[in-house]
Amino acid sequence: MATTRKKKNDDRLFSAMLSSLANVILVDPHKRIVVYWFVLIPLSILHDLIPLPESYFSNKGNVLNQYFVKLSWAWTLLVTSLFVSLTSYVYTLTDTSAVLRHLSRLLVGTGIWYIFTSVFDTVLHYTGSCTDAAYTDKRACVKAGFAWDGFDISGHAFLLSYCALLITSELSVLKTWDTIQETLEEEANNEERSKKKKGNKRKIEKQDDRETSLEWFYRLTPAISVLFGVLCSLTLLWEFMLMTTAIYFHTISHKLIGLACGTLSWYYTYGRWYKQAFPGLPGEGPLQKGVKRDRHIL
Repeated sequence: MATTRKKKNDDRLFSAMLSSLANVILVDPHKRIVVYWFVLIPLSILHDLIPLPESYFSNKGNVLNQYFVKLSWAWTLLVTSLFVSLTSYVYTLTDTSAVLRHLSRLLVGTGIWYIFTSVFDTVLHYTGSCTDAAYTDKRACVKAGFAWDGFDISGHAFLLSYCALLITSELSVLKTWDTIQETLEEEANNEERSKKKKGNKRKIEKQDDRETSLEWFYRLTPAISVLFGVLCSLTLLWEFMLMTTAIYFHTISHKLIGLACGTLSWYYTYGRWYKQAFPGLPGEGPLQKGVKRDRHIL
C-alpha cells in the first residue's frame, strides 16, 4: 500500500513538473506571431540593403536545411501525430473515434501545406524564366543546371512559421496535464461507491472509462514527456531556421508573403475554425468540464 501511494505521489509530482514546464516554455502563439513579424522584417531589410558575409547557414546544402527544413512538414507530422494520438487517447477516455477526430487537424494541416507549396511553385513557374532562353519549363531548366528566376515566395517562411505555431498549439494540452490527472484520480476513487449503489448503469460505465483512462495516463505520460521534448526541440529549430531564411535568402516581399500565409493559416484554423466547429481544439473531450481550459489560442 505504501509503495502504491509513493508511486502515485511520484506520478503526481512528475505530471505537475511537466505542466509547469509547459506553461513556461509554450508562449502564446499570438505573441509568437508578433515576434516573427518584428524579427523577420528588420532582418529581411538588412539582407536586402547590406551584403552579408557568407556562413555555414547561407549554404543551402547545410545539414539542417537538407535533412530537416526540406522535410519540415514530414518531421512535424510524424512527431505531432504520435503526441496527439497518445494525449487524446487519455483525455477522450480511450475513445478511438475521438482520437481520430483530433488527428484530423493534422490532415487539414497537410492539405494547407500541399495547397500553398503548389501555389508557390505555380507562381514561380509562370512569373519566371530560365537563364538559358532555350528552356521554357522550370523543371527542365533546373535539371539542366541553369537557374529559374521569378517571383519566388518563401516556402520556408510559410512552412516553418506554420509548423512552429501548430506544434505549440497541440502541446497546449500539457499545460493542464496535472489537472487531468487529478480529475481522473478523483473520479476513479469514487468508482467503488458508484458500483455499490443502485444507479444508472451508464454512469457506472462512464466511471469505468475514467479508471481505464487513468491507467493509460500513468503508462503514457513518460512517452508523452519525451515527445514533448522532441517537439520543443523541433519548434526551436524551425524558428532558428526561419531567422536564417530572413538573413540569407529571398527578398523581403517573398518572405513577408510566405510568413503571412503561414501565420494566417494558423489563425483561421486554430484561432477561428477549430473553436467553433469540427474537429475542435486540442484537449476537447469528456474531461473538459472538469479541467480548466487553457485559453492561449482563443
